[in-house]
Amino acid sequence: MAQSSPTDVPARRARPRHRWRGPLLAGFCFGLGYGITQRLLVLQLPGLVQLQQGFDVREFPGTSLESLRLRFGTGQEEIRGDLELLELERQAKQRQQERLDAERRQAAERQQAAERQRDERRAEQERALQSLPEIPPLNPVADPGADAAAEPDSSAPLAPALPEPSP
Repeated sequence: MAQSSPTDVPARRARPRHRWRGPLLAGFCFGLGYGITQRLLVLQLPGLVQLQQGFDVREFPGTSLESLRLRFGTGQEEIRGDLELLELERQAKQRQQERLDAERRQAAERQQAAERQRDERRAEQERALQSLPEIPPLNPVADPGADAAAEPDSSAPLAPALPEPSP
């Protein structure tokens, strides 16, 4: 009995598989189908290719804005859905509020400055009055022991003396 060694067996020749042929064929078919469809759409052949259904234009179902305005009686008002417009209005209100605040601050500062000037004038007048020499009383012969009721009221101003009329 003769035993065969592995070297004696004729080697089978491995046939290379071409695995890329299947995906290449599929890609070719898809590309051809896409190209044909594109050409038909460009030609606009309505008999061959009709992709859309022919619907008539109808009014949107539901209650319209016009009917709501008629029902509730409001006039033509702007719909508050524009966010940019809302932001601009908010910024305008903010600027106006800042302007009013600045005017109030300026008015308060002016009032404080006017009060300071009045206080400074009063202080200057008081200093000027204190620096003046004292004027002796008009009635030098006053009796120190006399009643206060007998003394004339020094706070009441004296009537000015009028010149005599000339004939």
